Amino acid sequence: MKQVLYHWWDNTEPEVGARHFGVTAQVLIGSTDSDLADSFDVILCSPSMFADRFGVERWGHGFAEDVLPGGEVLPVRGVWLMKTWSPAAFEAAVERLVTAVSPGPDWQTVAARIGRHLPWEYDYRHDDQLNERAGLPRRKHSFWHDDYRT
Repeated sequence: MKQVLYHWWDNTEPEVGARHFGVTAQVLIGSTDSDLADSFDVILCSPSMFADRFGVERWGHGFAEDVLPGGEVLPVRGVWLMKTWSPAAFEAAVERLVTAVSPGPDWQTVAARIGRHLPWEYDYRHDDQLNERAGLPRRKHSFWHDDYRT
C-alpha cells in the first residue's frame, strides 16, 4: 500500500472513535519494485451511515442508484463496515489483505485478488484480457441496465 486518500461525505473527517461516519477511500497499491500504483476504491462507513445512505427509501439515488431493473435488488460491492472510525484500523486491514493475496505470478493477478475485496480501477481490462486469450468476446458494459443486454 502506497497511499490512502479519503473523500469525506460531509466534507469533514470525524474524530477517531466516531460511531456515525462515511467516507470513500481511494487506496493506491502497487508492486514493491515500482513507484507506480493502481487505485482501489472502497466505501467505509458505520452501520448507521450505511442504513442512511442505502436504505430502501434511497434506492435509485446517490450511492444506492444501481438498483437492478424491477427495483427489488440492490447489489452492493466495495463496502466495508466499521463500528467506529479508525484510519489505523482500516489501513492495517488493507495491509493484511495485500499480504494475504501476495505473492502472485504477476501484478495483474495480485491486483485481481485484491479487487475481490476492494474494487480495482482496471478489473474490466483484466477480464477483457482473459476473455481475449480464451477467444471469447469482450464483456458487456453492465448487467444493471437493460440497454446493455443483448
